[in-house]
Amino acid sequence: MNKSKLVIAMLLGGTLSACASLSSESSIASKFDVDGFKTELEDGRLWVFEEGSEELAFFKEHGEPAKQFTNIGAGPEGMTLKAASQESLDKYLEAISGGSDFDIEGFKTKVEDGRLWVFEEGSENLAFFEEHGEPAKQFTSIGTGPNGMTVKAASQETLDKYLSTYK
Repeated sequence: MNKSKLVIAMLLGGTLSACASLSSESSIASKFDVDGFKTELEDGRLWVFEEGSEELAFFKEHGEPAKQFTNIGAGPEGMTLKAASQESLDKYLEAISGGSDFDIEGFKTKVEDGRLWVFEEGSENLAFFEEHGEPAKQFTSIGTGPNGMTVKAASQETLDKYLSTYK
């Protein structure tokens, strides 16, 4: 009889421990929610969903979607971000930047495909990007931007100026 009580106690303890773990992961994730976005922490990665989206409902019911987009180390506290669409990732990154899109004095920025594009304010390169998209000639600095983002620019000079000013 004592063995069965011990087994029941162990099972109950394990169940409570698992519940506590899930509860703490859930509360940790909610601290990363921002206006318009819900987050879920899974395996140390922060899943990002637009509030009320079909993707969020699917995730809660079925788990990770087959198609997913990842931005390594770009989230709060250097966490890897995951989402069901690149657009959601980009919007979340802009939202956590405090609405400034990572702009600093003298520069305009745009988040595209999880990468931070930087332009000097009022430049021809910025006008071209807004009208036509990415330029053919690009300069890249991997993982050196805000939240560990990859930073891109239409000139090495702009890239270097932004990174030295940002830090």
